[in-house]
Amino acid sequence: MKAPLILSGLLACTTLQAQNTGGVFGPVVNDDYAALQYRFTLDTDGDDYAHRIHYEQSLNDDFMWRAVVGGRNTNSSNFNFDFFQAELFWELTQGQTAYRTGLRFDLTLRDDDRPQTFGLHWMHQYTFADNWTARFLAMSSADFGDNTRDGINLQTRASLTRRLNSQISLGAELYNAYGTTDNFLDLDDQLHQLGPVLTYALQEDLQLYTGVLFGLTDRSSDPQFRLWLTKRF
Repeated sequence: MKAPLILSGLLACTTLQAQNTGGVFGPVVNDDYAALQYRFTLDTDGDDYAHRIHYEQSLNDDFMWRAVVGGRNTNSSNFNFDFFQAELFWELTQGQTAYRTGLRFDLTLRDDDRPQTFGLHWMHQYTFADNWTARFLAMSSADFGDNTRDGINLQTRASLTRRLNSQISLGAELYNAYGTTDNFLDLDDQLHQLGPVLTYALQEDLQLYTGVLFGLTDRSSDPQFRLWLTKRF
C-alpha cells in the first residue's frame, strides 16, 4: 500500500488515537445518574500523553448526555486542545434483562482545519452468571467540514470483565480500527490493541480504572498505560 493511502487510513481512525483514551462503553442508562470523569493515557513509544474530561447525566432511564473535552501534549503545551465531543446515549432495551442494547450519537469538533465528525455506534452488553459481563461495539463515523475524508470510518471494540467482589473487577479490552469504507486497510496497517483492565471502588461514589494496551499490528502503539478516575453524584 502506498504511503498516502496508509496515512489516509490512519487519520480515519480518529477515535482510536495514538494515545487511546477511548473506552468500551455500555448501553445501560439509569435514571438520576450523573458523573464526572478524568482520563489519562501515556504512550510509552514516544512518552506522549493525552487527557480527557467527561461530564455525563441521565435525562431519564432511556437517555443520557455526555460532554467531553480532550487534550494532548505538544511541543508548545502540556495540555493542548484536541477536540470537543457531545454524545447522546439511547438505551433500547427495557427492564433488568441479561442482554442490553442501545445507540450512541456523537458530534466531534476539532480545530486547526481538521474535519468535524458525526458518529453512530451500536452497543451490546450481556451479563452472564458468576458476575461476568461481555460488551461489543460496532462503531461508525463520517467527516464533514474542512479536509474531510471519503467513506465511513469503521471500528469495533469488545470487553470481557468479571466482578470479583463489591470493590474489584478484572477483565480485558480489545480495540480495532479498520480504516474506511472507501479505503479498508490491509491487516498490517490497521490499528488493533488488546490488554488487561482493573477497576477498583475507592469509595461508594469514587472509582479507579487502570489498564495497559498492547499493539497487535505494526501500526498500533505499544504499550499504552491508561488511568481513569470517576466521581458519581
